[in-house]
Amino acid sequence: MKGFGAQQKSKKKSNKKTKLSKEQIINQAIQFHSQGNIQEAAKYYQYCINQGFNDPKVFSNYGIILQNLGKSQEAEISYRKAIELKPDFANAHSNLGNILRDLGKLQDAELSYRKAIEVKPDFANAHSNLGVLLTDLGKSQEAEISYRKAIEIKPDYGDAHYNLGNILRDLGKLKEAFDCYLKAIDINPKLSIIYGSITRFLKNSDLSQLNKLKLKNILNILLERNDVSHNKLFKTFNFLYRNELIYYLEKLDSDFSNTNLLVNKKVIINALKKITIKDIRLEKLLTNTRKYLCNKITKNKEEISYSELQLIIALGEQCFLNEYVYYLTEEEKATLKIIIKRCQDNELSESNISILSCYCPLYKLLDQIPSLTSFNSSDQSFKELIELQITEPLKEIELSKNIKKLGSIKDDISQKVKSQYEENPYPRWRYGSHQTNQKISIIQAINNDINPNYIRQNIDNNQLKVLIAGCGTGQHILDTQRYKNTQITGIDLSVSSLSYAQRKINELGIDNVELIQMDILEVGLLKERFDIIESSGVLHHMNDPLKGLQALLSVLKSNGFLILGLYSELARQNIIEARNYINSKKLQANEDNIRNFRQKVISGELNNLNSLKNGGDFYSLSECRDLCFHAQEHRFTINQLAETLKSNELKFLGFLLPKPVKSLYKQYFPEDKKQINLQNWAKFEEKYPNTFAGMYQFWVSKGE
Repeated sequence: MKGFGAQQKSKKKSNKKTKLSKEQIINQAIQFHSQGNIQEAAKYYQYCINQGFNDPKVFSNYGIILQNLGKSQEAEISYRKAIELKPDFANAHSNLGNILRDLGKLQDAELSYRKAIEVKPDFANAHSNLGVLLTDLGKSQEAEISYRKAIEIKPDYGDAHYNLGNILRDLGKLKEAFDCYLKAIDINPKLSIIYGSITRFLKNSDLSQLNKLKLKNILNILLERNDVSHNKLFKTFNFLYRNELIYYLEKLDSDFSNTNLLVNKKVIINALKKITIKDIRLEKLLTNTRKYLCNKITKNKEEISYSELQLIIALGEQCFLNEYVYYLTEEEKATLKIIIKRCQDNELSESNISILSCYCPLYKLLDQIPSLTSFNSSDQSFKELIELQITEPLKEIELSKNIKKLGSIKDDISQKVKSQYEENPYPRWRYGSHQTNQKISIIQAINNDINPNYIRQNIDNNQLKVLIAGCGTGQHILDTQRYKNTQITGIDLSVSSLSYAQRKINELGIDNVELIQMDILEVGLLKERFDIIESSGVLHHMNDPLKGLQALLSVLKSNGFLILGLYSELARQNIIEARNYINSKKLQANEDNIRNFRQKVISGELNNLNSLKNGGDFYSLSECRDLCFHAQEHRFTINQLAETLKSNELKFLGFLLPKPVKSLYKQYFPEDKKQINLQNWAKFEEKYPNTFAGMYQFWVSKGE
């Protein structure tokens, strides 16, 4: 052991009595461990084991390190040895329960947690861990009791309050769940996992049941953070502030002197900068506000007020987020030419630049106005606008030069799809939930998704290889950061999308991902076999989805798992109608046609397509293009899925669906304990055709 043996040797020469005792060596190992020096702690623990030090703390602590390294079986052996040496070692029993849960051995894990509690009844961690396990087993009421016991023992146990919030949410006790989440934040504001969870909770909850003041407080907190997916907060923002924003925007129509009233509402300005506004009335008002400001700047060369500038900047960030999906008139196009000409004539100003940012990303104007890059401002919001619309896109262009490429893209449909995503990288996002702590095993992650079904560990302990086939702009990559001990390969047709993903990965300090431009059809060129393959929303855009699936299966290990996302024929009837209209009019997928199409839907001219306005994808350019103008789209029925899985010898493990949907399914098909009967699901979808409005998302494994 580096340093350790040398230390012994030198001390031995000078004074034999100074040789470290067994207890000192064990204490040194524990000290390294508590200081976070895992590498040295592991060396010391291994040394102790090699020397035959039968100390239960050594085996238990070493098990924790092995578990965090993803070496589940070795960790299990270490915990069992600790228990053998000290049968009443509550911590070791609880830790063994954790590893057994990781391995999918849920009943065995339950026994371990209960043993820990038997040995030490006031062991709050064991009660909380048991609650998590009981949740996995579908025993929600028992899980609630366990969490409440943990909190009774340890009232400031943030994790237990968070877990109790999750179970109360699943039980439909929304108000209590919300209060538990807020309590967890109050106890431990650094518990980062809570912020992503509460964001999802708000997106999926009936907000009328929750306290408005508490909602406003948490919305403020979440909008100030940069580690949550802010678009999921639109429903909350709209619920709380829609009427107020309408009031302010309508007031601006008649009196722009009141701009400061709106700008002083920090939560509204933050929302404009971070949340894509998905509301027709608000879109109309924001579009009118943009037009008014553009005309004002064109007609009046004098500087606009500070509050007007702040509003324009916020609107510029909103328009960048929605990729300039708002309709613009010929009059606006003419006024923009005037402003561009002014900038070319060295009349650069914050107001001129900011209003241009509301109509076009500034980096695309650099050829016409090269001096944009050298314009200086002391205004912080303006600097952030420049960062968003010039600095970051230029970084992506630079990164694109070094994106690895494999093979060639020969398939005609693949080329068309590539062209679409080069023009409109999808989806555009600013921030997301990036889980760096509290990572879980892939088996545990799959079990969370397919509950009430569950699987046992059957993949190797070594670093797991994950392929994201069609990783797009990298949002999917953030989701995979919840996995322990993985190396991730992301492939996509579009260099623009991959460059966007690479920039975000760099910003977040993610170091276990390699991005490659290639066609799924040539995935064999990777010369790798993967434990996990994730391909959501991709195969249905290929010329032949079955060929794409077979290509992926050719690089999936025999004991590997695959998650797929595919469009539902039944859930997309309104999209089919929209696509038929677009095809009948021979509309090409360009920005003007997308804006004009949306305008006809918004105005009511295409009354039969009104339902499009209810979907979030209608409110940004790349999402609307993906929704209605995609170069290729296949749709499936559940019966077709069943046939495809059978012909490719794949075992269906379960759909990813919200808890209330699975509870409803259980009412109709109580005999299907694992909820994996696809014939039943086909009947359920017939009754509830919007069940898979997003996609069929499901896990499969090789082997019938």
